[in-house]
Amino acid sequence: MRAPFALAVLTSAIPLEVAAGQWDLQGVVSGRAFAADGPQSWIDGGFGRLLEGGTPSGKRDFGLRGELQLGLDWKPSETWLAHAHGVLHGEGSASRGAAGGLVEGFVQFRPELTPQTALRLRAGLFFPSTSFENTESLWQSPYTVTLSALNTWIGEEVRLTGLEAMVVRKTGRGDRFELAGAAFGVNEPAGALPAWRGWSFGDRLTSAGERLPLPPLRSLEPGQAFADQQDKTQPIDTLDRRIGWHARARWVRSGALRLQGAYTHNGGDREEYHRQYSWDTRFGQAGLEARLGSSLTLVAEGAIGDTGMGPEVPGGPHVDVRFKVGYALLSWSRGSWRVTARLDGFDNEDRDGTAEPDSESGRAVTVAAFWKPRDFVRLGLEYIDVRGERPRPGADPAIGGRSALLEVRLLF
Repeated sequence: MRAPFALAVLTSAIPLEVAAGQWDLQGVVSGRAFAADGPQSWIDGGFGRLLEGGTPSGKRDFGLRGELQLGLDWKPSETWLAHAHGVLHGEGSASRGAAGGLVEGFVQFRPELTPQTALRLRAGLFFPSTSFENTESLWQSPYTVTLSALNTWIGEEVRLTGLEAMVVRKTGRGDRFELAGAAFGVNEPAGALPAWRGWSFGDRLTSAGERLPLPPLRSLEPGQAFADQQDKTQPIDTLDRRIGWHARARWVRSGALRLQGAYTHNGGDREEYHRQYSWDTRFGQAGLEARLGSSLTLVAEGAIGDTGMGPEVPGGPHVDVRFKVGYALLSWSRGSWRVTARLDGFDNEDRDGTAEPDSESGRAVTVAAFWKPRDFVRLGLEYIDVRGERPRPGADPAIGGRSALLEVRLLF
């Protein structure tokens, strides 16, 4: 939370007549009660794929979780925007993640070149603009509490630190075309979680410099193949100082349809630096959003890619994983009510055959219902059932779990 706090202090030092109309504060305060079973949650150091997992002994767990997110926008003019987004997690004492920090921080230049053409340039730390699920401010979803496996991973590990340029073209029929590209760094460890831990489900956004726990894998133990790797991974970190790239194209027909394709390659060199590996991760994405009448929305996204680390020496220990992940959701909304059903699928193919197996496959079903009696209040109920298998020597291959939660969310 240091960056949002510093911006707040800076705001208080500016005369009101100068600051008026140029600052915008957004916030989300959420609290939830949950009941969950399955393996212990990954954030607590276990093998479970849900943020709300079972106990270390595998029994059902009951608990409370809270979170505060703050966003601050400064608009000195119509063409300039500075944005900071911070988070504070209210988690149990067993959590091995950071209590909070900076999620995004960037400056954007957005001139209108002609009535039909606009340019968007931004520099800093930001999410790739690929999600059709996280469409609300502060990278929140209007559809469910727990994000899809794909966007859970983006929130956990994928962040662009660099420069992005986008050209927007509008037509007389109301269509909108976007073409964007970015050069970035400080994301070389991305790939460690889907390969070593596997796919998870949650809404926890990683902050800059945060280190996330890895499961207690045999290959990470002293004397084993990857003993040099620490028991955590820091997704937003620079290791080999190589540049990655991201490209995206999108077509929008207002109020009816959105189609998108994207490709990301972080450019990692697969080497080990200071007890952490640089992963070579690349993946393509496709997305669709369609309005089916006045109340129904269909959203579908998928990604196919691969990730790997370690020298590719025949017979030597390294990791090479080919992955597929995607979801489809149908959401009904009318007045103050919204009901959503989502189906996820995920699959890892172990392509190296060294160390321990990284293959897995599974699916998940999520159902959520929201009621917004006021613009600043959202009450939600959600149930998620994850089922899958991942071979683990000497351990149960089942990676599933179930969670039911009640959430109260305040927005400002």
